[in-house]
Amino acid sequence: MAQVLLVTKTSGWDWHGDWYQTQFQKGALPESDYKRIKLAHTEHQQSVEKTREALTKQGVSFREVSVDQENWNPDADTAVMMTVGGDGTLLAASHRVQTDKITLVGIRSSGTSLGYLCAGGVDRIPDVVNSAKENSFRVTEASRLKAEIIPADGSATRFTPPALNDFLYSNSNPAATTRYRINLGDREEVHKSSGLWVSTALGSTAGIYAAGGVVMTRTDKTFQFVVRELIRAPGRNFYLVNGFFNPDDKTLLIENRCEKAILAADGNHGITQIGYGDKVKFHRASSIKIAQS
Repeated sequence: MAQVLLVTKTSGWDWHGDWYQTQFQKGALPESDYKRIKLAHTEHQQSVEKTREALTKQGVSFREVSVDQENWNPDADTAVMMTVGGDGTLLAASHRVQTDKITLVGIRSSGTSLGYLCAGGVDRIPDVVNSAKENSFRVTEASRLKAEIIPADGSATRFTPPALNDFLYSNSNPAATTRYRINLGDREEVHKSSGLWVSTALGSTAGIYAAGGVVMTRTDKTFQFVVRELIRAPGRNFYLVNGFFNPDDKTLLIENRCEKAILAADGNHGITQIGYGDKVKFHRASSIKIAQS
């Protein structure tokens, strides 16, 4: 059993290296892009190795998995889930954390990776490992959301993994109108739009902010929603265009009226297919502790 679960990403070069090489040799990939992709891969590999070495040197027991593996979860005694990659790796790994007993800590493995949620880059690896050994992280306890899918055909309901940043509900065809009924508390409306963002406080600086949302304090326990590009009918007033909600008090519910729709959790890290008439109800999920920089 391991005190630390080390979660690494698969680099772009690992996925598509042969294709990049071929495109570069054909002159279809600029040298600057080719070098950047290879450098990101090299920096990532070095960061992973330095993390392994630091854990071993400081006598911290660990188990290693790839975030892209299937059917992995923390051990019962895992105290720290340490991700090496960027924000995407951390978000994907967070879906496996079902308890507030685990601290999630991100290491930004390359200068090309986004690391807003990470505790630091490769230069901080020894400090991060020491904090894992001593259980001395300075943490933010972040609220999360999960969605309950209630099928129209009467089959069993199911829940998504908990989202750390946000959910995006939209037509499965990005060029098509998203049609739905939205309900919050005692208010109900029928919308045609480009979809709906539903965000945690931590995710309020991401996609929902670009759509006109408000940046929230990281520790805020309420959630936020913003409708994207609402089609406003003449003579109708719409109230459920944006706002805040506490699912312990008022339920935010969507009834899908698209032939096919999707619910995306934390970007592309969890896609749920939604059928016509299916309902999506948002609930508070277990909070999660994230190490701060």
